[in-house]
Amino acid sequence: MKSLTKDELSRLLEVAGTDRLMFAVMFNHGLRVSEVIALDENNVVDGHLVVQRLKGSRRTTQPLLPDEQELRTMKGRFFPMSRVTVWRRMQEYGAKAGIAKHLLHPHAIKHACGRLGFKGGMSIPDVQAYLGHVNGGNTLIYMASTEGEAAQAFAAAVGK
Repeated sequence: MKSLTKDELSRLLEVAGTDRLMFAVMFNHGLRVSEVIALDENNVVDGHLVVQRLKGSRRTTQPLLPDEQELRTMKGRFFPMSRVTVWRRMQEYGAKAGIAKHLLHPHAIKHACGRLGFKGGMSIPDVQAYLGHVNGGNTLIYMASTEGEAAQAFAAAVGK
């Protein structure tokens, strides 16, 4: 699983300019590219973001976070662009932020939501509900260690 670290995500958001809100919403709610570019004023209800997740996932209703309150007043499609444009912008901003090329795809932001949530103390059922997963097996991927984490754990275990 390719996921951004908290530091990488912060650096990406720092350089994203006018696209910062889009990437923040993707992370804050664990959205796929197709889900975020489809958002419009009808997805904001009483201070919550309501999204019918794709790929057979559930509909989720989550509170808007402080860094996305401007969605309350926006009209029309929030992020009117194609999936390819989002991918290209991820490439551009990620390179500026010094993020490794193999992590420069928008789905790494969704994975960051699940992974950082789990590492931050969310239970697997909480992550499953937050991301709208129907199958809990799909959520278990966020428990998996990265190669870097495994290498650090090995070094600590053998005292190196």
